[in-house]
Amino acid sequence: MEQQTLNSWSVWIDENKKVISIKENPAGKEIFFDNRDIGIKAITELVSKGYKIG
Repeated sequence: MEQQTLNSWSVWIDENKKVISIKENPAGKEIFFDNRDIGIKAITELVSKGYKIG
């Protein structure tokens, strides 16, 4: 796991199952965002492409 700054925010994205999670997922890749608003925009875009939140 990479070191994250105090204000950053991360999610795990499993591209095979198309699942986004805020919990650590060994099958997923951890993605860091500079802040929550940027992360929410990115997640919203992925959901519009068929990804599920879980």
